[in-house]
Amino acid sequence: MVALGLVNLALSLWRRDFTLSTGVLVGALLLLGVSSLLRSLSPQLSRQDKIEEQDERNILVNLKTRTSAFRWTRLVSFGLMALLLVAGAATGEELLLAIAVGLAFSLTISFFAEFFSALYHESKN
Repeated sequence: MVALGLVNLALSLWRRDFTLSTGVLVGALLLLGVSSLLRSLSPQLSRQDKIEEQDERNILVNLKTRTSAFRWTRLVSFGLMALLLVAGAATGEELLLAIAVGLAFSLTISFFAEFFSALYHESKN
């Protein structure tokens, strides 16, 4: 992240278009990059991060968060698909229908991925 911040800073100065948003982005990248670098170089902080990473409660929270995000993404995608299908049918706009078909395709992939993941994990237990 430090490298991205420096590259972004150099490019914006070279193009002479340094704005407030660029400054905020560069500052955030540099701060996050330096803090991550310092945490990785400190043995005590690295050990603490590893313990937190392997904590069962943190793992469960992470799994629940990902599951919830996946469900919400699927629900929003289905809603958008239905809305685009209705709007495309009402207006006759083919682009809306094409986007709806793309969303339907991605939803189908997600259902197959969930099904085959369940089969894989059931066979491992």
